[in-house]
Amino acid sequence: MSTLTTANTDAQGNADAKPLVLDIPLIAFAVIAIGLFIAISFRLLEWWYWEWTKPESFYGHAFFVPVLAGVMFWHLRDKLAAVPKERSYSALLLFLPAVAMLVVANHRALLSLSSPLFIFALITGVAFVVGWKFVRVAAFPFLFLTLMLPLPGTLLNDLTLGIQGASTAGATKILNTIGIHSLRQGNIISMDNYVMNVATACSGFNLLLRLLTFSAAFAYLTDGPALRRIGLFLFSLPLSVAINAIRIAMIGVVGECLGSTAASTFHDYSGLLSLVLCMFVLFSVAKWMGCRTFAGQPIF
Repeated sequence: MSTLTTANTDAQGNADAKPLVLDIPLIAFAVIAIGLFIAISFRLLEWWYWEWTKPESFYGHAFFVPVLAGVMFWHLRDKLAAVPKERSYSALLLFLPAVAMLVVANHRALLSLSSPLFIFALITGVAFVVGWKFVRVAAFPFLFLTLMLPLPGTLLNDLTLGIQGASTAGATKILNTIGIHSLRQGNIISMDNYVMNVATACSGFNLLLRLLTFSAAFAYLTDGPALRRIGLFLFSLPLSVAINAIRIAMIGVVGECLGSTAASTFHDYSGLLSLVLCMFVLFSVAKWMGCRTFAGQPIF
């Protein structure tokens, strides 16, 4: 244990020296624990990076998740500072088995299992150092980190196929509604002059994950009752499918009118346009619902 001396001055100008206590053993433990935690998770972190950066990745949004979680923690800084910090040994009973399981899962390349174990070990480790009350106050930012985790292959395929079919069906209806004769066969849309294959990359699942990530952060950091913010988040689910169907229909219009080369060029930029459109709609709905601030700052 080490102490530093600070001078506090009262109203009469008298200095009252009080010790500022530094828990050196705790700090050393924290530094060592963080280093070991990163070391045993290095293979997992490499896999995350590969999943996030590979061509046509579904997880391009993942780099923003820790940043947005950091904004949430900053937004909660006053509440977190007011929480009494007390070490929880019950959390240690959860942390140590979680770390042991994480080591085994990493060794056996069970990376889909390692991901939730990493988050669980992180949360229980924080709870051991500063207590469960701190974790409860910061529960949403901690859980928000799960949005950067790659999904298991089977679950990813099932979700992708479902959204892919819904987006293709929606795009076909839009094309027929605006007068472009279209016939859907599975994930292929045939028009008079252009045939469009709605591949996995165009399924809309990428857009859904990005929108869910940003809308979750947006809903949490805006003002208003909890039910209103939950409704705002849930609204992003059908919104992403609808916007993706519109995007696919627009690609079809370009291909039908201007040819496959123009459609391919438009396709390359349509994902960003879709995300911008989604966020514009989300902000507009938030304004209509009466939200006025984001992370304490006025935006409307």
